[in-house]
Amino acid sequence: MKKLRLRKGSLRYILMTKEYFYDHFQQDKPTGAGNWISKAFAGKIFKYAGIEAGHSVMETGPGRGVFADTCLKAGAEYFAVEPNRRMAESLEKRGAGVICAMVPPLPEMDRQFDFAVMINVMEHMNSMQDALQITQQIREVLKAKGKFVICSPDYLNYRHNFFNCDFSHSYVTTRRRLNQLLISGGFNNIRNCYLSGPISGVTGMLISSIVSRMPFGFFNGVFPNSKIFHKLYKMQLTLSRKVLILGEKQD
Repeated sequence: MKKLRLRKGSLRYILMTKEYFYDHFQQDKPTGAGNWISKAFAGKIFKYAGIEAGHSVMETGPGRGVFADTCLKAGAEYFAVEPNRRMAESLEKRGAGVICAMVPPLPEMDRQFDFAVMINVMEHMNSMQDALQITQQIREVLKAKGKFVICSPDYLNYRHNFFNCDFSHSYVTTRRRLNQLLISGGFNNIRNCYLSGPISGVTGMLISSIVSRMPFGFFNGVFPNSKIFHKLYKMQLTLSRKVLILGEKQD
């Protein structure tokens, strides 16, 4: 396959991309509180990773582009691989270099990056083989000392909500499993933490423990047309525990 030129403000399409994949995500508009939490959450990941102005960042599956906006505002070079055509075009209009494609496999590129980021994406891999494949391929597009940053739901906290909240959740993610995945993918100097929305530490652990026991998912299932229970369930999922983990490439 010919290597693709990934440039700021450019959009490249790969044949056979699932251009409508995740259209339901765009139709489910966030609330004002949800927007605020999403921005704070993206800022927390940005700071934890140690990204600074001038660093090059490749994000896989950026969705609405909250983390993209955080990077662009801070002066980082931001690029993305996004399967949904409309979300990819929205990112391109904001100045990002975008390849519209499904992963794995990761499209071959003509450059390397300081950081590769996957936020709420690894859990969508179909299998262990896919998760390992994309991890190894991401390692190849990182510079020496480059970092792979993953943030995914903690199955131990989400429990049945892990599968109920999204039809494409397939690969179970926990801190232990993601740590093993990064080691098997060739990364070291791994560090991690838990997040409840943008909140970490003991406070975050307490919030996620309480939130996981809320019955809003049950009520949302019983009353599927209730906007109140739908919003409460979304807030429950937003504050449920996630694993933020990163590993470093050593050459």
